[in-house]
Amino acid sequence: MSTGQTVSTQLQLGDAARSEDLTVFCPPGISVETAKYPILMSGILAATRPSDCLSLFDHPIAWRRLDREAIFSMRRQLYRFLIPTDARTLLPKQVIETLQTIALSVSPLAIGVEASTLPPRRLHTLGGQLPASPSILIKSLEILSEPEISLVAQKISQKDIPAAESIVQLFGYDYSLEQIARMIATGLLGKTDNRRLVPMKNAQKIAIDNYIDHVLLNLSERPTSSAIRLHKTQLYGDSFTIVAVPGEPRVDYLRVEISPEGMKKGYSFESTQHNASDSKTSLYADHARFSAYQDLNSRHEREHMFIFHLSRDQRNASLGPWLPRAGVSEALSIEPVYLDSIGNMQTILESVLYPNFNYWSEGIPLMQRLGMSYQTELERIISK
Repeated sequence: MSTGQTVSTQLQLGDAARSEDLTVFCPPGISVETAKYPILMSGILAATRPSDCLSLFDHPIAWRRLDREAIFSMRRQLYRFLIPTDARTLLPKQVIETLQTIALSVSPLAIGVEASTLPPRRLHTLGGQLPASPSILIKSLEILSEPEISLVAQKISQKDIPAAESIVQLFGYDYSLEQIARMIATGLLGKTDNRRLVPMKNAQKIAIDNYIDHVLLNLSERPTSSAIRLHKTQLYGDSFTIVAVPGEPRVDYLRVEISPEGMKKGYSFESTQHNASDSKTSLYADHARFSAYQDLNSRHEREHMFIFHLSRDQRNASLGPWLPRAGVSEALSIEPVYLDSIGNMQTILESVLYPNFNYWSEGIPLMQRLGMSYQTELERIISK
């Protein structure tokens, strides 16, 4: 029995529906989802019709100023065509090699798949990922068009070096988080003997953590900011208020969600002394921090950022952690208001935050972290 057949048997996937050969169109986009480890469901995000805008469908870095319904419309067109794979052995070999080629591609591809009847298009919320249409079990996939491969990414993927080094190199060449996560997910990065398939949600986490570690190293010898700045914006009805104060580079994330059931607060402090309030807030904080550290890296200054995210539109839930990543990036691109003291900052926050500042700070060490960040840095400067 072949490996592909073995994997299918392990998942007890039947063959009840009649299959047919389809040509689908990939942005490119990869989907690697959990099943029963080491089995993962791996495949592509693809539309059944070509589109002039197809390259945007899984490229959120280009979505700035798109309205939410346009994003939902794009994502609704992407089915998840999946096949069982073995994360440890990288089998079936032909499937993995095809997915790796797609992960290295920089332009849309025509893909041939053998699949059963397609269900209606409808958005499925995917934990930790952007939404897409339903998953479809396929028996095979084949690239039908000539792929346009990124030679830089291909060269880096051929290096027998730790994944952390490859990730930093790719970010240095301005590859997006999604592009790098595709390479991690399909086993293209890391020491050759240690390469594995990784669910896309985990692949993004790996890329973010390694990027932040790299930025922290870069900032270790950089000067400390001398200003207190405040940024504020809205994205799809969610509000993002960001305060940056002089201090050790850290990013604290707080989120208040308003729903018909009432208000719920979550927090994730970048501190070993305080655990995140819950897993959803921790996930959202990772993506918010990614954008915040991109800003810190571009400024070449040490700052402690505080992100206040007010979520009040339930339709945004399916956008997952991409929303705080995009909202923080948007807020930090706007010219800030400069404040002259910590005391003044608290006064301003009390006037711009909803719900009120007391609600955000109640029961958590927010005031301590706001004050201690600034005070610790002053003591460090004075002692020099």
